[in-house]
Amino acid sequence: MYFIFEIAFSSNKNYIANLLRAYATQQAMKVDILQTADKIIMTFKKEDEKLESFLLGMEEVIPASLFLGKGKHYFAEEKPALMPVEKVNLPLNIAPCPSCQKEMFDVISRRYYYPFTSCNHCGSQHPFLTKYPYIRANTTMKFLVPCAACEDERKNHALRMDYPLISCIECGIGLRMLDKETEHMALNKGDYRKLFEVSGRAIAAGQSVLMKTMHGYRKFFKPSTEEDDTVLSTLLMASAGGFNEHLMMVEQEFNALLSIERPLLRVATKSDALKALYGSSVQVKYPDDGMTMLLAREVINAGLEYIAYVECDSSVEADFLVDFDMPINSQKDMKLFINQDTKLFVSGERILFPAQVQSNKNRVTVAHDLACVKVEEKSIIDALEVFDTVDTSEIYVLEDEDFESGHSNEHRFEQYKASMMSVLSEHYKVGQKAVGVHFDGTLNFLYYNGKTVINAVPAIPFESDNLWEKIRTLREGSDRLVENYKKAYPEVWERLDTLEGDMDIFEVTAITLGLADESFEGISAEALSFLGKGGLQIDTRVKDNRFDNYAFLTSIMSYQLGDVENNFMCYSIYESFGDYIGEIVPQLCDKVGSNIVVLTGETFANQSLYARIQRTLGQKNPLMSKNFPIGKENAVHGALYL
Repeated sequence: MYFIFEIAFSSNKNYIANLLRAYATQQAMKVDILQTADKIIMTFKKEDEKLESFLLGMEEVIPASLFLGKGKHYFAEEKPALMPVEKVNLPLNIAPCPSCQKEMFDVISRRYYYPFTSCNHCGSQHPFLTKYPYIRANTTMKFLVPCAACEDERKNHALRMDYPLISCIECGIGLRMLDKETEHMALNKGDYRKLFEVSGRAIAAGQSVLMKTMHGYRKFFKPSTEEDDTVLSTLLMASAGGFNEHLMMVEQEFNALLSIERPLLRVATKSDALKALYGSSVQVKYPDDGMTMLLAREVINAGLEYIAYVECDSSVEADFLVDFDMPINSQKDMKLFINQDTKLFVSGERILFPAQVQSNKNRVTVAHDLACVKVEEKSIIDALEVFDTVDTSEIYVLEDEDFESGHSNEHRFEQYKASMMSVLSEHYKVGQKAVGVHFDGTLNFLYYNGKTVINAVPAIPFESDNLWEKIRTLREGSDRLVENYKKAYPEVWERLDTLEGDMDIFEVTAITLGLADESFEGISAEALSFLGKGGLQIDTRVKDNRFDNYAFLTSIMSYQLGDVENNFMCYSIYESFGDYIGEIVPQLCDKVGSNIVVLTGETFANQSLYARIQRTLGQKNPLMSKNFPIGKENAVHGALYL
C-alpha cells in the first residue's frame, strides 16, 4: 500500500520537484518524486514512520510559487504510472529559497549578508552564465576557487551537490561602496552588513543609491512628489506587512508578489501616500534577489515600508554606488497579469527563460534577442549571446530583427504568425483550423487553415507622422474637429503635429490625453482608476470591419472636446475593443468552420479588455500562452512550427 501526495504544478520548470528530491535526500527519506505536465506526485510507503515529520518539515523548505496549486493525498495499491517531464539542467533566475534566505540572515552562517547565496534550486544563476552547457567553467565564476568549506558542501550537501555557482564570503564575490569621496570594500561579515545598513539609512534620509543587482543596475530612492523619477518608478515593498495598508489586492496578487518567482505586477493603490505619488495604480515588486533582499531588511530597520527604483545603467548619477566586479548577463523582468484565478505572463524573460522545448526539426529560430538552439540534442530557448556557433539546416528570423545569420537557408517571419503557432502548439492544436486575434499595438484578426497563418482582417496601417492631415481627410466634418481641437488643446496639437519616429496608436493616444506615462501601460493604469460600469462607444472601424487607427483617435478627440474624464475614456477604449473583437471573432469562426480561438499580444493584459473578452467570447474558451509570455517573446517558440 502506498501513500500518494500530489501538488498541482502548472509549469514545465522543475526546480520545486528537484528541491523536494534534495530535501528527501537530506532527510534520508525514501520517496519517488514524479513531475508531470500539471502536478508533482510523491509516492511513499504507507508504513514509513518518518512520513509525518517529513511532510511537516516540507512546509519550511518549499517556497511559495506562482505555479503551485492545491495539494491532495490518497492511498493506492500501485505506484502511479504517468509520463514525467524531462529533467533538464538550466540556470534559474528566481529569488533565494527559504533555506538560502535563512543562511543570509543567520549571523553564524558563512553567508551572513552575502547577496550571492543560492543553491541548485533557487537564486540568480542565469546572470552568471556565459555559454552552454551550464557548468562552472561556462560561468563568470570560473575564476573563483571555492574554499574548503564550499568544496565540502559541493560534494556532500544535498541542496548544493555539484552546484556550479557555490561560493561564500570567504571565496566569493566582493562588494564595494563608493560615495563622492571614498570607497569602502566589504571583506567580512561585518563589512557586508555595514554596506547594506549604510545604503538603507541613506535612502531613508532622502539620498539615492545606485546598486548593481543580479538584474542589472537599479537606482533606489525614497519616492516623493519632488523626485522626477517617481512617476515611472517601480515600487519595492520592503515589508510584506505594508501590503494591506498601502495597496488594494486580491489574495492571488498578494501570493504572486511573495512567490519565489517575484514577478512585476500592476496593483491598485490604497493609502493616500501612494495615491499622491503614483495615482490609482503602481507597478509593484517584492525583493527579488540577494541584493534587494538585504537592502530591504535595512530599509525596514531604517523605518520605511517601501522604496522605489528605476532600472538604469552604471553612468546614472546617485549619492552612493554599490557595485561588484563580476560581469552579469541580466534578463528583462517579467510582468504578470492576474484576473481572478487566471495568471498570464505578459512580457519579459526572467522566470520563463531559459526554457527547454520539443522540436524534431534541425532549425534555429531568432526573435527579440532570444534564440532556440539545439544543445546536446535538447532544444533550448535563451539569450542569443549564450550560444556558440551551431550547425543547422535552416534558420528562421523575425522580420525587422537586427540579426544577420549569413545562412544560405534563412527565412524571415511575421510576429503574429509565430505568436499564434506558439499558442496552438502549447494546446496541441497544430494542424487544426483556428481563428486568432493578435493585439499588440495594432489589432489583427487571423485565420490558421491547418498549414499557415493568414492575416484575415488586417488593421489599416498607422503612421504617426503628418497625423493631422490624415485625420482632416478621414470623413466629412473631420476638418472642423481638427480646428476645434487646435483651439482647445494648442500644446497637444503642436506635439502631435511634430511627432517623429515609429509610434503606435497607444503612445499617440496617451500623448493626446496628456498622460505622464505615454504608453499602453499608462492608458491601462488610467483605466484602472475608473470604478464605474459601462463605457462610451469608441469608434474602432470605418469600412470592411477593419480597425482604423485614425477613426479611433478622432473618436477620442471628440469625447475629449466634450470634457469626458480621462479614466472614463481609457476604460471605454478597452471596452470598445472588447465589443469589436467579440463581434468579429464569431463571424470568422462561422465562416471557416472552427471554434478554436487564439488570443495573442500583451494588449490583452488589461482588466477592462480581458473582462469584456470573457463576456463576449467566454463560451469559446479562447486559448492563450501558458509557458511563455502572451506578448512578443513567444515568437521564438512559435517559429519552430512555421
